[in-house]
Amino acid sequence: MHATTAATRPAPGFTLLEVLVVVVILAVLASLVAVRVAPDRRQSLREEATRLAAVLGHAHDEAIVTGAAIAWQPDANGYRFVRRDPDRVWRAVDSDAALRARAFAAGVELAAVETPERTTNAAPAIVLQPTGASAPFRITLALADHRVRVSSDGRGRPVVEDDR
Repeated sequence: MHATTAATRPAPGFTLLEVLVVVVILAVLASLVAVRVAPDRRQSLREEATRLAAVLGHAHDEAIVTGAAIAWQPDANGYRFVRRDPDRVWRAVDSDAALRARAFAAGVELAAVETPERTTNAAPAIVLQPTGASAPFRITLALADHRVRVSSDGRGRPVVEDDR
């Protein structure tokens, strides 16, 4: 039998190399999580455009169901919907939570609104008719150097297109 002395017995704990390997693994995992958590500008812009297309589609359906024209109007930070009353006055739509006034997501800006109709400050930008047929339009949203369009040919639901 051999007697082991304190000098020959390994000390409890981890070696410096083992600790460094664990630190490197944790750093790699943390960087992967940070990349996944950080929002992608292009994705954020596309989500905002998809939300706008969905709300415009809902407004289109609402105009058909109620028999009253509904219009989309941009403002300084977002947009709102107005409905034409029987007395031919445009009034803000407050009764429908989906058509409430909205602000664009942080950093998203309205780059352009293209319609064949001439628009004045008093008139809505995009009118969705109760017949289901409306003028074609294209709304361009921008975030930094990325652009996305929400467009409709006037007959169908709005679609989201990447600006190429």
